[in-house]
Amino acid sequence: MTAAYDYEDMHHLVDRLTPTQVRRLRLLVTQDEELSQVAQSLPAVDANEAEESVPAGLLALIGSVNGPEDLAERHDDYIGERMRERFGDSA
Repeated sequence: MTAAYDYEDMHHLVDRLTPTQVRRLRLLVTQDEELSQVAQSLPAVDANEAEESVPAGLLALIGSVNGPEDLAERHDDYIGERMRERFGDSA
């Protein structure tokens, strides 16, 4: 196993963690003598600052899709229904 593989593997692992699991992992890192030195060298991130770093356009996009829970799976069905409502059975 190479260092590059380890690095990539850890990225995938952390990406799959829940926020609670990430906090636990950070706690474990800060309790380790060697790893805590690395963690302390990182700049502290304020919770308000983290929210502000998300582009406003992204936040607008996230909240812009309103529809049924299965919208992605039944997209074609919903479009067909709307077309029939607007244009009749010929659509």
